[in-house]
Amino acid sequence: MLPHIDEAEVTITNNDPTVVTRSRSGRKAGRNLEKQHWQIAVTWPDYLDDKALPIEIALDDMKGQSVSADLIHPVRGYHKSAEGQWIVQSPVNAGSESVQITGTGTLTIGHYLRFDGHSKVYRVRSFEDGVVNIYPQLRSAVLVSEFVITQAVPISVTRTDDDVSYKYSGPLVSLSANFEEML
Repeated sequence: MLPHIDEAEVTITNNDPTVVTRSRSGRKAGRNLEKQHWQIAVTWPDYLDDKALPIEIALDDMKGQSVSADLIHPVRGYHKSAEGQWIVQSPVNAGSESVQITGTGTLTIGHYLRFDGHSKVYRVRSFEDGVVNIYPQLRSAVLVSEFVITQAVPISVTRTDDDVSYKYSGPLVSLSANFEEML
């Protein structure tokens, strides 16, 4: 888990690399060359050395792009009105955008969720009558009774490059890093 993420400025970019081409008849055709994933830029406020050190160690432990870590978005990773356990009610195949789930409370539109055992994080597009509409489409099937993570939703990330620099100005350390979702 990356430390002090709740105090950082977190920018999330939706990377959905779809190429649209036109056929000879003029119809548009979309091809998804890669799968959708989230790109995340994190800038921590300037910290004194002893508060910055755990962040530096966590970034070093990622060994460039080879090791992943969990990042929880300080706002979108929590559903304020959702409580307890959420569970899938009926099986759904990969490629679907709707999943029937049950839990206490309601899910927040625009926030994230993750199915237990999956690495992909999804955004809630709508939630009505026990059916959550998500973005992007399911990467893999979900099973009956599979848990749905709605609180402290972890996004498994890796750094986007091998370089990390730590900028020191007097007693303060400036830290920032770029990540992408591991799939």
